[in-house]
Amino acid sequence: MAQAVGKIASGGKSNVVKVVGLFKRKKGLSMEKFKDYYENQHIKLFDEHVAHPGVLRYSRRYLTPFEGLASPLPPPKEKSYDVIMEVWYKDKELFDSFKGQSDPSFSEIVRKDEENFFDRDSMVMFLSEDCESKDGPWNV
Repeated sequence: MAQAVGKIASGGKSNVVKVVGLFKRKKGLSMEKFKDYYENQHIKLFDEHVAHPGVLRYSRRYLTPFEGLASPLPPPKEKSYDVIMEVWYKDKELFDSFKGQSDPSFSEIVRKDEENFFDRDSMVMFLSEDCESKDGPWNV
């Protein structure tokens, strides 16, 4: 999908940069309340950021554990992640420009809000390099 969205760089790779966060809900919080808070409260903090034309996508992928299909995987661990957050940027330069604009007061607002529903000690973020085995159709 990344190639369908961004410009193709040399070597056939997309220029798109994706930030991926893996997050767990706060202990004692139901999945329903976790999702409701994230979707109706927390994401509003980032409205201005994701409105930037170079921010291509902002999504949350809520996870439901199940045992493996093709291989006999053990059941997921009790403390597994609850959501995958993704923010797609048109290129690395745009992503880097946002990294340099950190506002300490906004960061504190976000941190305090995260305490309402995230297990902050388990939060991790990554830059993702995607490799697709099958592309599209993405218009379904």
